[in-house]
Amino acid sequence: MPRLLATIFLAFFGLLQLACGDAQPTVEPATTMGESADGSAWFRDVSQELGVDFRHQDGRSGQRYYVETVASGGGWLDYDGDGDLDLYLVNGAATPGSTLPDTPRNALYENREGRFVDVAVAAGVDDPGYGMGLCVGDYDADGRLDLFVTNYGADRLFHNLGEVDGRVQLEEVAQGAGVASQRWGTGCAFADLDLDGDLDLYVANYVDFTYDNNPRCGDVTRDVWSYCRPAVFEGQRDHLYIQQGDGTFVDEAALRGIAQGSEDRGFGVLASDMNGDGAPDLLVANDGTLNRFYVNDGKGFFTDRALVSGLSSNRSGHAESGMGLALGDVDNDGLQDLLVTNYSFETNTLYSNRGDLFFEDRTEEVALGAPSYLPVGWGVAFFDFDNDGDLDVAVANGHVMDTIDAFEQGIGYAQPNLLFANDGSGRFRDVSAEAGTAFSVAKVSRALAVGDWNDDGRLDLLVTHTNDTVDLLENRFESPHHWIGLRLAGAGNDPLALGARVTLKCAGERVGIREVLSGGSLLAQHDLRLHFGLGGCSGPVTADLRWPDGSRQTESFERTDAYFEIAYAPR
Repeated sequence: MPRLLATIFLAFFGLLQLACGDAQPTVEPATTMGESADGSAWFRDVSQELGVDFRHQDGRSGQRYYVETVASGGGWLDYDGDGDLDLYLVNGAATPGSTLPDTPRNALYENREGRFVDVAVAAGVDDPGYGMGLCVGDYDADGRLDLFVTNYGADRLFHNLGEVDGRVQLEEVAQGAGVASQRWGTGCAFADLDLDGDLDLYVANYVDFTYDNNPRCGDVTRDVWSYCRPAVFEGQRDHLYIQQGDGTFVDEAALRGIAQGSEDRGFGVLASDMNGDGAPDLLVANDGTLNRFYVNDGKGFFTDRALVSGLSSNRSGHAESGMGLALGDVDNDGLQDLLVTNYSFETNTLYSNRGDLFFEDRTEEVALGAPSYLPVGWGVAFFDFDNDGDLDVAVANGHVMDTIDAFEQGIGYAQPNLLFANDGSGRFRDVSAEAGTAFSVAKVSRALAVGDWNDDGRLDLLVTHTNDTVDLLENRFESPHHWIGLRLAGAGNDPLALGARVTLKCAGERVGIREVLSGGSLLAQHDLRLHFGLGGCSGPVTADLRWPDGSRQTESFERTDAYFEIAYAPR
């Protein structure tokens, strides 16, 4: 029956999109879009040949502990400040009854001229906790990137000490800083939420699971067991940590309007100024309950406007199983849109920004609905993979139930990931089949993070998988299009310029907007540099910046196809 319903639903999707004129959005055919120089795939996994031999372990023992369904994340960060991207990967841990030969630990792969070497032990970040995700921020404003890692169990805050005895080292300081929560942490983001000049921290928490509270779920009549649904467990309140000016934090979530009940089961988190008033707002994807949209009053106090804004649920008013979040202006109207990934028999949901804090679910109209109906979506990103000047979409998929085929015909535990090309108007075509085996081989994927690790102007992808190696997907898409990359160097208490926003024009025409964000996607950290595909435009380029403190700056570039640094110098 579920398979029949799915077939009927997909057929309905096709008819609806035909009625809307969106069944076949206009994009260039694949033969003219381009391919890699040797005629092979657009994306190729180069993890093993570049030295990334990490393998995730969730420590499962056969008891189907619910914690095993989520893990784990990873992301891109320049931890040593040498200008290239390094890679942090989060691991699981042994569960009761498991027989792992070694203790799983997190890994930090340093980029050494295009090859990667694991330096986690020497750097002090080889955490053995049951890891979930990460986000970055320079919370003490010393010019060095710090790292926050969420866990099932105590979260970790790694303070970057800089070079010590010839190596960059980090020190774990979560307990002393007041952020070593024992709740099940998932998504996180640094931002100056109270506008006092230093960085605060939002941490989403998932469910109240313990190894002793692990109900047995499945079909007793057939003796088929499965992981439980999230509704079996109560949710946990999120943390809003306000920095006290001395490197310590106090959880002021309830005081500042983060009003949650036990139903909230948080996953993805984004901190972004959605109404242009200079104060970061908060977006939280919840699993199985209404999403949250906390609007900042300009003083660090929040009101949840998810319901009135249209972001709480889909167009039918149904709360979905929110996982990952992507933010970007997909239709180039100057307003940031939002994409939320969801569970099977839901769709990933595209919320089009209509201004004045109102959003419209336009998932079907932009043709993102049908391909995402059966898979379980996790990590997600808007990025311009072909440098044609508009934002495309990548989604990591994988089910949570390893026995799902016993309950739902036609749905597997391992699932292929998705790649969508934007036609320039904010409508999409599924080009996964054209992108190579990276988007056709089924895996149990979780996090997805974007970063140009080799600085060639083509955005690469990191995809993590449960109980498997990771994919470091090198972008080999060849096209005549131009691009430009910007690294923003902030001043004062936020050298990373988190929350800074750039509006870019090429030859006088707006290309798009990008924002420096901590966290995002799901359990992941994207490259902090801002990348713009320029299509056929080779310049001149003008970048209009709005820094986190609200000041403005304009920079011009005659040359493209390179990365440039913009230092804080408003005028």
